[in-house]
Amino acid sequence: MSKLYIPFQPTLTEAGLGQFGLTLQSKQPCDVLKGKVHSYLQISAKRPTPYPVIPDGTQAIYFSSQGLMIGGAQIEARDIQLLEPGEYFGIWFYPGALRYFFELNLSEISGQFVDEKYFQCRYIPDLHAEIYRYTDFVERANICDAWLLRRYSDKPVTKFDIALQQIYQSFGSEKISELANKVGWSSRHLNRQFLQHTGLSTKSFSQIIRVQSVCKELYVNPNQPLSAVLELGYFDQPHLIKEFKKHLISTPGDFFSRFMSDLYNR
Repeated sequence: MSKLYIPFQPTLTEAGLGQFGLTLQSKQPCDVLKGKVHSYLQISAKRPTPYPVIPDGTQAIYFSSQGLMIGGAQIEARDIQLLEPGEYFGIWFYPGALRYFFELNLSEISGQFVDEKYFQCRYIPDLHAEIYRYTDFVERANICDAWLLRRYSDKPVTKFDIALQQIYQSFGSEKISELANKVGWSSRHLNRQFLQHTGLSTKSFSQIIRVQSVCKELYVNPNQPLSAVLELGYFDQPHLIKEFKKHLISTPGDFFSRFMSDLYNR
């Protein structure tokens, strides 16, 4: 379902972790959950610090010793404040994948972080308690694997899945009307499906995938001119910068300087 999409979070790069004094452990899910669960992550902070998150169309469940929260789809970059030193665990889901485990309408929590009551699942607090019974990261990840497998419900490929893949293939640049025609839905129905399963309109989701593509390209090739990424679906450089500011609250140069010090200076 998500072969073509690798979400990018600059905080999780080597440079980003170093900037914020963090260390990272990660583990892939079991084969059954691949393509639905991106990974299990554990961040260790030695001091209180911001943890910047940029929009990527995904959802995550964040665990700390104090409790848990669910992150809905984000429209713009924001900081999660890690207020205490310690270990912070997470389950990172691909866009649209929570429907394999829960009956949810993600439009209800777009741009928000909510507590476990949103899931209406009495076993969520038990999962938190089980995770923090152990100190070993791999053991914690295995507990989550087993818990998610018990809740997992396989589904056939739908037109929504096909639309996701089309957006990934086009780096978010395909017109919504053309996308709807390709999958055989009206634009309105396609939008309803995206709102329910990703928390974003089809247009907003496409814009975020496009900004993600730009971020990855500029991270890998920091010295190339901005004009080199216009082919990802932007009319011109002002259009690119406007969309960058909309979702990442800064110009490309200011944005990357926060994560990579002198590596990127535009």
